Amino acid sequence: MKNAKFILTSALIVFSLQAQAGLLFNYSQLTTKDLDEMNQIVESKVKESKQSASGKHVPLKEALQAVFSRPNDDDMIDKVIAPLRASLDELDYWEKTISQLTDEAINALKNPNAFKPVVQSTYVIFLENLLSELKPYLKNQGFERQIAERIRDAKIKVPERAANERRLRTMKSTVSPSEIARKILAEAQQAAPESSTENKDSE
Repeated sequence: MKNAKFILTSALIVFSLQAQAGLLFNYSQLTTKDLDEMNQIVESKVKESKQSASGKHVPLKEALQAVFSRPNDDDMIDKVIAPLRASLDELDYWEKTISQLTDEAINALKNPNAFKPVVQSTYVIFLENLLSELKPYLKNQGFERQIAERIRDAKIKVPERAANERRLRTMKSTVSPSEIARKILAEAQQAAPESSTENKDSE
């Protein structure tokens, strides 16, 4: 009986940790933060990174996730991202961090029962914003394209609870990030021949 209680307690602890995920804030909390508050998050994490003896990328990763998890209707990402990008580039950790955060978001959305709807919606918004940032670079066969293809190939189905939660809070419907990735990759593929033709004409 004691063993059963211990197992149950352990399972609940694990579930609680999973439900909170690794997010500093969920998208609903981030929506209310203005430019000064978002800059404060970035600056504090950059400072924390510089003061860390090891694992300097971890605070930067947390801040980057927060920045991309905030709805970007006001183009906030462009206004606050520069110090994070510069710090991660210094550590040669930009691509690795993007890759890790992408996998975290995909895994969370592929395991909907382990996370609260607001957390699931946060990961959806993270992927939406990331794809928007990657879009200009998808004509190239580089890192950005690989990330978009990974999101597309994950075949994410947005949990109904998450879609309903977001609709109630923001009055917005939710499209699968995999579908968004499929669409922008197809558009990039169509644009590629035109680009090649233009280059030949200019020669």
